[in-house]
Amino acid sequence: MSVKKVGTIALACIISISALCGCSKYSKGDKLVTEAAKLYKQQDYSGALELLSQAEQEGLKSAGEELLYFYMGEACFKLGDYSKSLEAHMKVVEIKPETFKSWVTIGVCQRKLGNSKGALDAYLNALMYDPENADSVGLYISLGSLYIENGKPYTAIDYLEKAADIYPEHPAAHAYLAIGYAMAYEYDKAEAEFSSAEALGFSDMEGVRAQINKVKAAQQNIPQLDLPKSE
Repeated sequence: MSVKKVGTIALACIISISALCGCSKYSKGDKLVTEAAKLYKQQDYSGALELLSQAEQEGLKSAGEELLYFYMGEACFKLGDYSKSLEAHMKVVEIKPETFKSWVTIGVCQRKLGNSKGALDAYLNALMYDPENADSVGLYISLGSLYIENGKPYTAIDYLEKAADIYPEHPAAHAYLAIGYAMAYEYDKAEAEFSSAEALGFSDMEGVRAQINKVKAAQQNIPQLDLPKSE
């Protein structure tokens, strides 16, 4: 075989390999997202976030952008940066609106940032897309507590009763029901739920009792001081 022919074949091989590499299913960004997911599961949230930021700059071929922003949002949330977590998860639901967990995290972030209306909308969106999700009990409790904060005990009771029906042993459902029933002037039910929450080991029974007493005092128009929580 002539040198010229060998050179021609070699050149053709190089071109073919280059073409295959260029058409690879995975990019550097995809690999970075995969590595970031591993770090996230190992609870190295800062490391995961660093890789995700690099992946965003590199671009993706296989891993969807929603996956990148999902892990980015969760990592930011774990690090306490609720504004950036909210921003990332909003990108997730723009790409894939039915992402239940993103809507839940958006609701929690909105609540921590003081936006009750935004939290409520996010929680309702989560339920709309996936009402039977395993996390729905916690979501019903979050909605119930949110409606209690907004002075709507009857709506709160509806959600909290759903939570207690699905998971009767959840102490928070009974704790918030105790407050909701007190706000609705149903003191016997409030005391029964208080006892259930206490029996199930709810961590802040003093806080629940203080809320019930505060509600009763307000309903009776009796001024009551907020006492500091005992150590």
